[in-house]
Amino acid sequence: MTTALTIRRATTTLPLSSGLMVLFLVALGWFYSFMQLITLDLVGSLSEAGPGMQMFAAIQYYLLNNPLSFETSLNFCTTTNTNWDILDFVKSFAMWVAMVAAMMLPNLFPLLRSVKIGGQKAIPFVLGYFAIWSGFCMLGVSVQWALRMLDVLNGHMVITNPIVSATVLCVAGTYQLSKHKSARLKERKNLMLITDLKPCCQTVETASGTAYGLACVRCCFPLMLTMFAFGLMNILAMAMLTVMMILETYSDSRVKLAKFWGGVMCSMGLLFYLLAV
Repeated sequence: MTTALTIRRATTTLPLSSGLMVLFLVALGWFYSFMQLITLDLVGSLSEAGPGMQMFAAIQYYLLNNPLSFETSLNFCTTTNTNWDILDFVKSFAMWVAMVAAMMLPNLFPLLRSVKIGGQKAIPFVLGYFAIWSGFCMLGVSVQWALRMLDVLNGHMVITNPIVSATVLCVAGTYQLSKHKSARLKERKNLMLITDLKPCCQTVETASGTAYGLACVRCCFPLMLTMFAFGLMNILAMAMLTVMMILETYSDSRVKLAKFWGGVMCSMGLLFYLLAV
């Protein structure tokens, strides 16, 4: 049996505590991702970390080649081994959690300003939302591990086979163009979320957060997986996708935007394929 959870709109301001928590997690996610990017010096130039990353090479050189270099203190951030152990899985999971915090939590700022969750606090809602995305991180880690074992993902965490990259982009683009994507966007817009997750320990706010998180995962997971094609440490791609997902969430033209992104991704996939043959 499913439970419908309604997030009711109200004229309320964003509570300071929840706003600061979300802001801290977003900043921490971007900082951690940037630190991982810097440590990629251990396996080569930043120009290999994905499209557009050449501009960060000078920043990386300064940070790692000055008398106050802190390279050795950042080694915990990256996983470049082919044969993974438990620590490598932990590192990879931390990377995905940081990426989700940086890219998905900004979506919550407008929402938390305009909704009131059953008249209760927003922090449990945020935690429930983030818990669902943390579960998605396990999928990301699994895909990353599989690609690494197949030697399709290099030390810069970029897919080396353009055919695989083209396939990822085309699959994501096709999903963006599908009726299923449009339906998921409308579901999230209405803030009438259905979930099968009903642990007895969940509060109303946490359950609402998990429901909204599930709706966001269903909308956005193909976009997140395109990071494999762009490069998992490609800060520019992270920023671009973050803006795309915020626009999809709050724009009145969200369905048209989704289809536009889908057309762009399919075109990029076709270009990747043509360059490979």
